Amino acid sequence: MGRSRRRAAAVGAIVVATTAAALIAPAEAGTRSTRSELSATVEQAGTLVTASARLRSSHPGRRMTLRIVERNHGRVVATRTKTVKASSRSWRRLRVSLRTQHAGSRVQLTARATRVSARRLVRLPPAAPAPPAPPPVTDPITTPVTSVACEAIDYTDPAQGVETFADEFDGSTLAATRWRVRDNTFLNHDKAWITKDAVSVHDGHLAITGRRLPQDQWRNNPNALYGTENMVRDYSTGYIDTIGRFSQRYGNFEVRAWVPSADTMSRGIWPAFWLRADHQPGEIDPMESYGAPTIRSFDPSSSYEWNSWADTAQGSTNEPVKLKTQGRANVGSDKIWQGWHTYGVNWSPTCLRYTYDGRTVATVLFDDPKTLPYFRGPTFADTFHLRLNMQVGSKYWGWADPAHTRPEFDFKIDWVRVHQGRDLLR
Repeated sequence: MGRSRRRAAAVGAIVVATTAAALIAPAEAGTRSTRSELSATVEQAGTLVTASARLRSSHPGRRMTLRIVERNHGRVVATRTKTVKASSRSWRRLRVSLRTQHAGSRVQLTARATRVSARRLVRLPPAAPAPPAPPPVTDPITTPVTSVACEAIDYTDPAQGVETFADEFDGSTLAATRWRVRDNTFLNHDKAWITKDAVSVHDGHLAITGRRLPQDQWRNNPNALYGTENMVRDYSTGYIDTIGRFSQRYGNFEVRAWVPSADTMSRGIWPAFWLRADHQPGEIDPMESYGAPTIRSFDPSSSYEWNSWADTAQGSTNEPVKLKTQGRANVGSDKIWQGWHTYGVNWSPTCLRYTYDGRTVATVLFDDPKTLPYFRGPTFADTFHLRLNMQVGSKYWGWADPAHTRPEFDFKIDWVRVHQGRDLLR
C-alpha cells in the first residue's frame, strides 16, 4: 500500500463576510497527508459560512475531509466536518456549513487528504465576498424554561395536542403511504445487509428480523467503515423510515416495542427508534438498545440510551465541541428485553423530554448554556421524519458472531404514534 501512487485534487470556495487569500500547503516528501487552509474574520455572530469542494483520488479508499472551524480568542467554539471515502476515481462534491456563534471569530477552512502522493496538493482558491446571512430566527421565549416547566408539556394530552400520525400494524402488510422499506443496501457501522424481506407485519405488530446468513449468501462491502472488521456482511436485517411520507417539527413521538437485546447470546444486536432531520445532519434518538455480552466492562442489555445530535457527520464525541447530548435511561429493575415497553420523546419549542412507559427519564433544555448553540441552530429548526431499524454488530459494543449471538432475533413494534401541539398547528 505504501508504495502505490495516490493523487488528490480539490477546488472549492468559502463564502463569508469578507475575503481571504488562498493558502496552499505543499506536502513534503514522505508525508502521508496534504492540507490546505483558508481563514477569515467574521464581523458578526450568525454569519453563515459555507464551503464546497470537489475531490478526486486516483486510488479508491482514500479519505478526503473538508472542515470549518470557528475560533474565538484562540478557543474552538464550533466546528463542522464532512468526510468522504472515495469509492471510485470520479469527482465527489462535499459541502459543509457553519453558522458562527460570536462576533469577531476567526473562521478556518481546511481541506485534507490522507495518504496522498507528495507530488500532489490540495488547493483552495481565494474566498469570494458575500453578504453575511442574518442570525437564525428562534422561537420567542418570554421566561426561562425549567425542567419542571418542560414536564408540564405533554402533546399526548388531548387538551394540549392532536394525533398526526399512527400505525397500529393490524394488517398483514406495511402501508406504503406511511413507510418506505429499504432494500439491498447497508450501513457503515455494522455488518448486516439490509433487505425488505426482513420486514413483516403479522399478529398485530411489525417485526424487523435479524438472521445469520448461510455462508453462500454472505455479501462483501468493499467500502466498510472499519475495513476487514465489518466488510463481510454475514447477517441480514431490516430498516424502515417515513422519508417523503411524514415528518414534522416538534411533537410527541412514541413506539411500543419489544427489543431483542437480551442479556445473553445477543452481542451486536442494536435496535433503534429515532428521528432524522429532513435537510440537516442532526437526529433525535428516543431509544437505542445494545445486546450482551458486550466487549465492554458492563452489561447494558437491560438499559438503553437516548441521544440528541446536532451533527451526526461530526464523527466523534471527542471533537473539541461535542454537538451531542446523551444519557442512559434509568429503567429501574425492568428487563426491557423481556416484554413490551413504550419509548418516546416529547419535543417542544423549549425542550426535549424523553419518556419510558410514560415516565420522564431525561430532560434537555434548549437554552441551557451548554446546549444553546446547537439547539437554537439550524438542525432543530428543521422537520424530522421517523426511522425504525436494527443494526447487527458494532466496533464499540462488539461484533456479532455464532458464539455470542443467536442465529435469529426480532425487533417487534406494536404501534407508532405521533402527536402535535395544538398551539403549534398552522
